[in-house]
Amino acid sequence: MKKILVALLLVTMSVALFGCGKDDVQAPAENNSAEVVVDTDSLTILTDVWNAFGEEEKFPAMGGDYTTMVDGAPGAFDITKTEDLAAMLYVPADLADDIDEGASLLHGMNLNTFTGAALHLTDATNADAFTSALKENILGTQWMCGFPDTLVIYTVHGEYVVYAFGNVDAINSFKTHVTELYGENAVLVAEENLAEV
Repeated sequence: MKKILVALLLVTMSVALFGCGKDDVQAPAENNSAEVVVDTDSLTILTDVWNAFGEEEKFPAMGGDYTTMVDGAPGAFDITKTEDLAAMLYVPADLADDIDEGASLLHGMNLNTFTGAALHLTDATNADAFTSALKENILGTQWMCGFPDTLVIYTVHGEYVVYAFGNVDAINSFKTHVTELYGENAVLVAEENLAEV
């Protein structure tokens, strides 16, 4: 009886996978990549981007928020901690309700060298307002340990805000890998030279 139930379960699962598996397949973007990554959450986006960094591009990294910090990789960020969100990722407190999950990737020695995040918007139609307010908040920051060189902000699939600021080499690597992985689904909405602000 058990063998029959197991066989029926396997058949049912196979039919379900074949029946719905093709709905989520995306055609590759015309960026010479083999395929475009289909994201599942903010942590997946940052992890895929970080994993695409070559060894010569990588730096001492950590991720997460103050209580869930992980070493050497991006980490999930508890977006209910609005003070951490503002202090670490420069997201104004009044924007916290516009996101429902996020992740961070930070330089392990100096946040001005690299700070990056991916945030999922609760309403994708607010992307322009959110990215504009985020950019203004970062541009208005008074840096204590030297200015970051560059800020870039992307939207990915229209519902994620993916951004980073830091030294020009790290940001160029970040830009390269975001666009390689997400192709036309990654839209650059802001790029600023912070050293001249």
